Amino acid sequence: MSAAPIAPSEIIDPNYYQQNGYPYKYWDELRKNAPIAYCEHKNLVPFYAVTRYQDIIDVSKQPMLFENAPLLVLQPQSAAEGQEMRLRTLLNMDPPDHRTYRKLMSKYFTKNRLNASQTTLDDVANKILDKIEDKGDIDFVTEVSMTLPLAVIAELLGLPADDRDQFFKWTNEVIGSLDPDFAREDGTEGTELAMKALEEVFEYCTKFVEDRRKSPKDDLTSVLANAKVEGNYLEPLELLSYMFLLIAAGNETTRNATTGGMLALLEHPEQMDIALKNPGVLNSAVEEMVRWTSPVIHFCRTPNKDVKLHGVDISAGEHLVLFYPSANRDENIFTDPYRFDVLRDPNPQLGFGIGEHLCLGAHLARLELRAVFRGLFNRIEHVELKGDPSRLKSSLIGGIKHLPMQMNLAAA
Repeated sequence: MSAAPIAPSEIIDPNYYQQNGYPYKYWDELRKNAPIAYCEHKNLVPFYAVTRYQDIIDVSKQPMLFENAPLLVLQPQSAAEGQEMRLRTLLNMDPPDHRTYRKLMSKYFTKNRLNASQTTLDDVANKILDKIEDKGDIDFVTEVSMTLPLAVIAELLGLPADDRDQFFKWTNEVIGSLDPDFAREDGTEGTELAMKALEEVFEYCTKFVEDRRKSPKDDLTSVLANAKVEGNYLEPLELLSYMFLLIAAGNETTRNATTGGMLALLEHPEQMDIALKNPGVLNSAVEEMVRWTSPVIHFCRTPNKDVKLHGVDISAGEHLVLFYPSANRDENIFTDPYRFDVLRDPNPQLGFGIGEHLCLGAHLARLELRAVFRGLFNRIEHVELKGDPSRLKSSLIGGIKHLPMQMNLAAA
């Protein structure tokens, strides 16, 4: 067998991400010299790091060989099994189940259906900006970027307005369970916190689904509550996991792309100037923000038979980790990849994934990002950073918890 080169553990260390941001220098070296590299980190399942753009595409487009179900994301070995058993979403389903369950929602996330909501999204974005118009000093995360995606997915699901902040808290506790900022007052943290939050989400959603099954309304919860596969209602685990996925994915990734996009503009004032003076660059600017931020750091794939990648022998059952931010800096795909360029074209970024597991809500996320930045580009009079970003302790989501800035907006 051909032994794999060894990858540095920093590429999967949550502490590194919180303190330094993405480990680009390590990914650059791996892409150049060791595109398939073996990595071990204390308490984590060992894995092979996949860092090149084309390799990630090749693996992603072979779902019958490289499976999602065995392990979706890297977690402590002691927690991985229990966590995986508590969720069964589109993300950790393989064919044929994945296609069956994706079809339940896919028609509600088509471009034609969603494009009709752009005006509504623009209105929601401007109402959010109205609230900070005269404030000056703000936390961009809590006052702008978290607000729109949470409002949109909650509206789609029919969640009562009074409960939306609680769902934001629950998703933070699951996604950011390793971050001490999200520990509960009673000391609950880590895997215990994630499991507790999931239990509370499921308890809430169980009652909510029962209500929608008895009295359906025009929302996605009613669709899921009354959907059937092979003549039967969805099993509770699949149904509740589906709802949690929509809620979590609907606010976590878009929120962090929005925050990271604004930070990139502030760190590249010449690009901010181009965006403010040229409304026609909005779409390309949004694609570049997604490439630049790559909010989802990794997902796993597990081959169901022995394979060889770049001369490295990988046995069935061993895990691959696909690093999307590394792919989005691949110099073989992107000209000058470390240049933030709102005019970049073409821009085949992988921030929403690729292949069968391409993000279901990718187009909705684009519309939300366009709504927020259309409003900002039309109204910004002055904006500047007022402190360093506070990053999430996570090697799954590239999150920013707080982004202090001064912003002055014109009236809508």
